[in-house]
Amino acid sequence: MTPDIKSQTDWLISWVTDKALPFWASTAIDNQGGFYEDLDLSGQARTHVVRRFRVQARQLYVYALATQLGWIDGREILRTGFDFMMDKGFEVDNQLGFIHLLNADYSVNDPKRDLYDHAFYLLAAAWVHRVINHPKSISSQKAILSFLESDLRSETGGWKEGSPSQLPRRQNPHMHMFETCLNWMAISDDEHWRTLADEILDLFKTRFFDPKTHSIIEFFEADWTPLKGRQGKSREPGHAAEWIWLLRWYQRQTGVDTSQYSNALYNKLNMRTDIFLNDEENSDDKVLRNTKRLWCQTELIKAHLAQAESGISGAAEMASSLMYGFRQTYLNENGTWIDQLDHQGRPCANTIPASTFYHIICMISEARRLCN
Repeated sequence: MTPDIKSQTDWLISWVTDKALPFWASTAIDNQGGFYEDLDLSGQARTHVVRRFRVQARQLYVYALATQLGWIDGREILRTGFDFMMDKGFEVDNQLGFIHLLNADYSVNDPKRDLYDHAFYLLAAAWVHRVINHPKSISSQKAILSFLESDLRSETGGWKEGSPSQLPRRQNPHMHMFETCLNWMAISDDEHWRTLADEILDLFKTRFFDPKTHSIIEFFEADWTPLKGRQGKSREPGHAAEWIWLLRWYQRQTGVDTSQYSNALYNKLNMRTDIFLNDEENSDDKVLRNTKRLWCQTELIKAHLAQAESGISGAAEMASSLMYGFRQTYLNENGTWIDQLDHQGRPCANTIPASTFYHIICMISEARRLCN
């Protein structure tokens, strides 16, 4: 990596270690070890709002990764947080799997089971097992896999959106299941994770990747045919960037060449003129939402880094430039962030979501890995 990427990475590590991790640990965890949904713009936890329960899993990933890297001692946060996640959300209504939404008083707000959510519960289990070997981490992993196979398996490939079943089907939950498989493959010799990863990769090649536009199709009918109309044409550039990083990671782990797809997606992303990605476009490259979420930019940085690691000319320079623009634009000095910009580049988010931390710390850890 270039010296400039090293300097940007050093700044980001200092920010996350000295500011973000301590701030969120002291401000955004309740007295039972659960993570709050978000903060208001003054940096205070919104303690009385409904929580998306997957935020528990994403924040566990944050503090597990940070602990493994020596950026914080989060072992107690992981112990209490994982216990909270299991006690407040797992089979609390005598049904398999985790609930979707939790009230501020810890009662169930929405009992549906969501595939996207469960990809992150598996991710949290992997990292909690890796860092503190929590006694429930493996048993929860097995229970989640059993639930996915028994209740959410689809006859047309992959998994249903959730229980109760609903449409449209989305590529996004499967992308995060792919990510979870790669995480488990890194710490487990169980071949089942490779089998699942290969199955999802096949869906990517045959359903999610659009060979005509070199983009990612988002929404589908039950049989994996793209939806008609606006949703069928919807494209989220942030997801294309995320797939580039995942495809390159899969290639490093397995030796299977995925460059045909990662390069096609990357070249398409680099056709734009703005340094930051829009939230949504369509298959004809028309901008549908010209707001710019923070998470899209972290995924683009990861895509640049992954392509640079693979020897793609110019990728390192683009990574460096975007890392500088990202920290100047989105990150606050106190360890919080601006979650979204409007079409004029002005902050437009009303809250500071905790769930965004997952994207930020993953990007910083990838930059660190490549600089070492």
